[in-house]
Amino acid sequence: IIVKEIDRIRQTYGSTEPILVMADGHGQSGYIQTTHSWAHHLFNALGSGWTIVVRNPDSWEGYYYGAKHVWGFDSSVGEPSQDAIWDDILENCEMVIFSGCDPETTVPGFAGQIGTFFCDFLKKAGIKIIGISPDLNYAEAIHADKWVPIKPNTDAALYLAIAYVWITEDTYDKEYIETHCVGFEEFKRYVLGEEDGIPKTPEWAENITGVSSWVIRALARTWAKKRTSLAVHYGGPKQRGFLAHMTARIEAYLLAMQGLGKPGRQFLRVVRFLPGLAFEKLPPVPQYPESAQFGKGIPSLPVCLGYVSSPPLDKALPIIKTLVAEAILNPPVYWYGKNTIVCSGDDQFKLFRYPPRDNHPGIKMIWNENSCLTQCWNHGYRMIEAFRSPKIELIVSVTPWLENDALFADIILPAQTIFEHEDLINIHHSDMYGIAYQDKAVAPLGESKSDYEIYRMLAERLGVADAFPPPEELMKKAYEETMISREISWEDFKKKKLYIYSAPTWEEWIKIKKEIMGFEEHEGGMAWFYKKGSGLTTPTGKIEFVSQRIQKYAPGDKERPPLAKWVEHEESSGSLRSKRYPFIVVSAHPRWRHHTIGDDIPWLWMLPSCKIMGPDGYFYEPVWIHPVDAAKKGIKHGDITMVYNDRGAVLFGAYVTERIIPGALLIQHGSHLDIISLEDKVDRGGAINLICPSPYEKYKAGEPVRIPEMVVTGFLADIRKVDRSELEKLLKKKGQYGE
Repeated sequence: IIVKEIDRIRQTYGSTEPILVMADGHGQSGYIQTTHSWAHHLFNALGSGWTIVVRNPDSWEGYYYGAKHVWGFDSSVGEPSQDAIWDDILENCEMVIFSGCDPETTVPGFAGQIGTFFCDFLKKAGIKIIGISPDLNYAEAIHADKWVPIKPNTDAALYLAIAYVWITEDTYDKEYIETHCVGFEEFKRYVLGEEDGIPKTPEWAENITGVSSWVIRALARTWAKKRTSLAVHYGGPKQRGFLAHMTARIEAYLLAMQGLGKPGRQFLRVVRFLPGLAFEKLPPVPQYPESAQFGKGIPSLPVCLGYVSSPPLDKALPIIKTLVAEAILNPPVYWYGKNTIVCSGDDQFKLFRYPPRDNHPGIKMIWNENSCLTQCWNHGYRMIEAFRSPKIELIVSVTPWLENDALFADIILPAQTIFEHEDLINIHHSDMYGIAYQDKAVAPLGESKSDYEIYRMLAERLGVADAFPPPEELMKKAYEETMISREISWEDFKKKKLYIYSAPTWEEWIKIKKEIMGFEEHEGGMAWFYKKGSGLTTPTGKIEFVSQRIQKYAPGDKERPPLAKWVEHEESSGSLRSKRYPFIVVSAHPRWRHHTIGDDIPWLWMLPSCKIMGPDGYFYEPVWIHPVDAAKKGIKHGDITMVYNDRGAVLFGAYVTERIIPGALLIQHGSHLDIISLEDKVDRGGAINLICPSPYEKYKAGEPVRIPEMVVTGFLADIRKVDRSELEKLLKKKGQYGE
């Protein structure tokens, strides 16, 4: 059936370009059999084009669209590389600011407890930890010396007030600013109010952020006095809200004002070891000696990269993931930047259109490989409209589970879990690197096949079988490209099952650092830039307070001006919209699952902060609400509530706690989709991304989207109690109450 449909699309529309392929993101630990890009490999082999959903910089939005224009770092998505950074932090740093950072929770699911270990290292080194966030997150609750509660998505105002204190009290590094930066004087005039008549004082910021002016001054003075680093993981919720790029840029400004790269003064990604995205030439901590050669072009560990199957994409038409729904429902769409995560800063000023021309048929078929646009991206209800649009003639889903996006598929190809086939497993994002050979634990269930075998079978029927060699052959080829193969043959490795790379001695590590980066014993991170004063991938090679690239391509851009500023918007408290929807939703990464993975483990539901059982026996996702707000709304702990706005509604169990500030609601993303009514747009699975904004909401139809951001936090909603009788009516509509 599927082969006939692909042929029908090709014959009807002249090519396979109308087939939208959604296949990216996290695999299920496997490297060959479960990598989520074999669909692209198949359509590339067919040679008649396809439409590729290009993954936006979802985990780094603010840094990608903002900080990249301050300090560069194209290859690490706008965040400074982490070469040997912990050597400097643990030896020289006196204070670390966790800026929306929760390494106890937001570690990749395969990294174990590495976040806990690094927090413990900071404490044992006597380093003070300050947490800034709307919620007292798990890392702050355990490790922080002080929590600074802040209104969601107002960090930019806080940072400007800190800069004001430093400027007026003369406690910033003037020499560094003169030698390592450009454009500071314009920033200084803005902060002092010489440009708009509004000095960015702590009192000004208090009205916006909710942080007391005396706390802001104390924080600014302590930061200037102590050797301070600012820590994130991917960037926290503040990097995935409206205008997050402003926050990221001003964050970079502050680090520059205190001498970024000087001993103990770094931008720290607490847990991140993936080659190419975390470091340029050295890993953050001593691991195996060969990793130091990464920057010299010697293969370090291709298995860790997980992209062995990625083909050239020159035959594919791009559509950025945040605009897929609009490309189906309201074409054509225009946006700037192809945004394949690792792109040059110039890419963000190139105009794209989908469909590419007026006589193009647009999207007619969707190929969905383990994608989760309804719950892991923004505007989920809008995506459901797109899935159900009469324009879409067929949806094929390749997945082990009937959940989320797969609920809207016409045909489901049952993919195996990792327990049902052999594969290679990479070990990274932790304190060691290695490779494991994965045997299958159980025989394949039913008619299930591995992702790779599914595409291999399709390729045979479509006449491109040569593009998919036997999986054993492909695994062997991948293995032979790694450093391990220099020591152990493929056959011996299959018997051994596991190989862990050895770590260098401290003496070896010091020698490696010296040879590769010119670092001394306890240097790392941005020390190279401090010593050199140039060499960044910005147009000037320096830290740019006023972006030369934005000045060149879009000098009049009010959404992202050449100098980052504080800008009010419709999803902030105090806006007209906030009168209808007075709460700001903070949607953080989940404590008890990895994105959506693990949400279906019943014994975890027993944990009080994981799920809340309702009167219908259903386990609801919690919504954190402050006791003051709960009392005003007549909500008690354990009540079923509805969080809603004009985009739809989602049911939750009330979790009344002082760990969230008044006026905000905390909901962890990733809970499964369980729609009660598509027509009324009511969900009870806790899928908060259903009611997130679309980037298109800020623009008129046909207007190019300057920054196709993924707003999944820091947006407005309201909350009310749902009593038992209303709940019964809602669930009777679905026919599940009492079942």
